[in-house]
Amino acid sequence: MRNLSYKILAVLLAIIVWYFVVGEERAEVGLTVPLELVNIPGDLIVVNNVTHGIDLRVNGPRSLVRSLSTENLSKSLDLSNTRPGSVSFSISSEGIPLPRGVKITRINPTQVVVVLQKLSMKKVKIKPRLSGKPASGWEIDSVQINIEQVEIAGPEEVVANLENLYTKPVEIQGIKASLKQRTSLDFRNQQIYLVKEIPIEVQVNLKKTNGR
Repeated sequence: MRNLSYKILAVLLAIIVWYFVVGEERAEVGLTVPLELVNIPGDLIVVNNVTHGIDLRVNGPRSLVRSLSTENLSKSLDLSNTRPGSVSFSISSEGIPLPRGVKITRINPTQVVVVLQKLSMKKVKIKPRLSGKPASGWEIDSVQINIEQVEIAGPEEVVANLENLYTKPVEIQGIKASLKQRTSLDFRNQQIYLVKEIPIEVQVNLKKTNGR
């Protein structure tokens, strides 16, 4: 008798699942799934702008499709065996977890190119950059910076041609007294970064102009 009850329950569950997967009205929606680059070799760096998301069209039971959230969906590209140069990846539905009964009908882009270069490190000089002029009657006596050089890392081709870095502009327009200001480096979107974060301070010393 107990086995019969289990069989009846199993049939009922199968009918319910069939309804939600097959019998329910279907719908199609668009989703943007995050693209993640994983296992990048430690001696390489990605130098091109790789899309941050993959656009999908998914079709399935209306209730399942409406409940989909990109928070639990992603597409990853494994770069563990890559070398310097361009690597092309075909984008498929493989690895994108979707509920049973939900299918991907379109993927864009279908191919992603990742360009990698050797990661290089180097010490470069820092030069302060100022913006504006002191108030009338005052002029710059000296400009000092608390650290003369830093170690940077980035694409080999960029780092090799870099001899110094400037700070982001320190505003001195209209000042009437010496100024010390915390600032940061201006990398100019060259895909380089500090090997070790170091506070950078610029000291601008003023003096009276001649004859004033």
